[in-house]
Amino acid sequence: MAVTGIGTYASYTNSYGNTQNAGNKTGRTYKNAHEYKNYLTQKYECLRSRDYSVNINSSLLSKAMGDEKTKQWLEYNLSLIPESIEKLKAAQSARGCKVLSVTDKWI
Repeated sequence: MAVTGIGTYASYTNSYGNTQNAGNKTGRTYKNAHEYKNYLTQKYECLRSRDYSVNINSSLLSKAMGDEKTKQWLEYNLSLIPESIEKLKAAQSARGCKVLSVTDKWI
């Protein structure tokens, strides 16, 4: 028996302006969403994993670049993914299943 998990998260919307890097407490600036994704890939193991894939929509990356709350929300949730995947695998294993692949899409 095989289980394929797909998680979809809606993008975070706020009522503040999306000025690029507004309120960025780290002082890091990114020229585009690709550069920001490279930074996240280096920082979070879940984006480099060979056991599962995490896909983040470029519009969410752009929003996170310009809004500190969205950035914090995104990075916090990225930090939770490895543990969540392990819990998913353990739960399915307890039922006699094996997880063959997991794709987590953030839109």
